[in-house]
Amino acid sequence: MEVTLNKAFSHGLMVHASYTYSHSIDMVRDNLFGGASASIVPNAYNIKGSNRGSSDFDFRQWFSVSYVYQIPEIPALASSSASSGARVVRQIFRDWRISGFTTARTGRPYTIQAGGNNGALGNLGGLVSEYGNCYGDGTLTAAGRTINKWFNTADYLPAPSKVLGNCGRNTLSGPGLVQFDFNLTRVFNYFGEGRRMELRWDMLNAFNNTHFGLPNSDSTSGSFGIISSLSGDPRVMQFALKF
Repeated sequence: MEVTLNKAFSHGLMVHASYTYSHSIDMVRDNLFGGASASIVPNAYNIKGSNRGSSDFDFRQWFSVSYVYQIPEIPALASSSASSGARVVRQIFRDWRISGFTTARTGRPYTIQAGGNNGALGNLGGLVSEYGNCYGDGTLTAAGRTINKWFNTADYLPAPSKVLGNCGRNTLSGPGLVQFDFNLTRVFNYFGEGRRMELRWDMLNAFNNTHFGLPNSDSTSGSFGIISSLSGDPRVMQFALKF
């Protein structure tokens, strides 16, 4: 499902917003994407039953909005009767443009694994990750979920040695993401025909939101359920002066 909203440029403002709800299902990882599940099925005798699940790139909900706003002049400062001080203020604050892009999405899916069984069951060159055993769905309340315990680890145990685990593929989802990017630009057209100078200030992840990666999903690991990586950069600011 896709919903879009467009506001054409008028009164100095343009807005484009879109929302997508989607669900992609497959049976094996797309190696071009490099996702978090196996590229070869662990159990070739039960491909549909054990490996059919959400695609590694299945971001279920995605919202984005972009906008441009041309800051208007203050009429009192632009009038011919304005004082010299007002005219100086006008030159400082005129011709500025604010633009931005905001993204919000749900998290990526991932699979509960039992890495200790990879060698015992044959991991085919490292391309197969054996599943763990599931005794619940791993659900935690929003208040109980932290980066040190993203899901209920008690619901999962390693499968017994040389026994295929019963967990499915991509049954859990990682943290979502919200990012705000801003840009402030001014163009100076004071250098003759065909020449101009542009001053830009870009802020990527302007509010410095922390974008957490996927938790450790190996039930044989001591850091099982812990998030120890990031999926995006902290705030980055850059300035540019172009002629």
